[in-house]
Amino acid sequence: MFRKIVILILTLFFMALIIFTAVMFLKNEETLYSHEDVTLSIDKPTFITLGDAQATTDGNITANTYPLTFLSLSIGSLTITEETLPNGDVLLFDKAENTSWMPFTFSMNRSGLEEAAITRWNEEPMLQREEDIYGTDATRNPYGVIRSADTETLQGNVYVSRGLTLGNGERVQELRHEIYDFPVEEGVMEKSLWLSPKHQSESWMLISTEALFESPETESEWAQFANDNRRAQFNWLTPNGPRQKMELTDDLRTELAYTIPEQPEAVYPEWFEKTASRFFESMEQYISE
Repeated sequence: MFRKIVILILTLFFMALIIFTAVMFLKNEETLYSHEDVTLSIDKPTFITLGDAQATTDGNITANTYPLTFLSLSIGSLTITEETLPNGDVLLFDKAENTSWMPFTFSMNRSGLEEAAITRWNEEPMLQREEDIYGTDATRNPYGVIRSADTETLQGNVYVSRGLTLGNGERVQELRHEIYDFPVEEGVMEKSLWLSPKHQSESWMLISTEALFESPETESEWAQFANDNRRAQFNWLTPNGPRQKMELTDDLRTELAYTIPEQPEAVYPEWFEKTASRFFESMEQYISE
């Protein structure tokens, strides 16, 4: 009798393992966005269904929100937001929300990079300087600039966070981790992650048909400046503005808390005046919208 029970338990265990493997590792890929030579797709478990997009437009901003379901049960959503800046450049944001109690994995992929040149902004160690007012900002410079046939793209990192309510009632995002290194294989860049229950991931890219910097020296100088002056570079961009490290309070949860300031202070205008590089013009337009 005991032997039969053990065999039954092992059988159920292996069946559960097979189902888990099928759910999480058998994947399919769906295209979500295309602009110039930029194509963005999601590679997700087959048993997670991407529903029809619900589109909303507000001026120069268009958002497409796709419901995510698992065996007909809602587990969250994926939103692709396109913001067209006055100079014609495009900011593309992707946000995935896991509203369920089940973790899941996916990858946001950009294809067509076989001939692209990539300038990394994160090869140097980032300074983790402790500041009296803000504590330590854990975010890094964006991934870097991708120069392909028709576009130059500044690729941002992936920020995984969860929403928190502080003791004073203020809603903030607590940064859980930042993904800043993306593999590029056979012309495809993969932003892969596991998304825990009740968490969200956010990423972005700036797409331009013009050169983002007037020279390699200007780009290098800015990347180093941003490394040394952590609040100068807005690393965590969203359609509603940049998330920045909030001031420390007696509430220990503010150590990794980020908010969107109403009027973020930026050095982009003075750098644009000094160098006339398109990147600074685009960032200036983004924060002024």
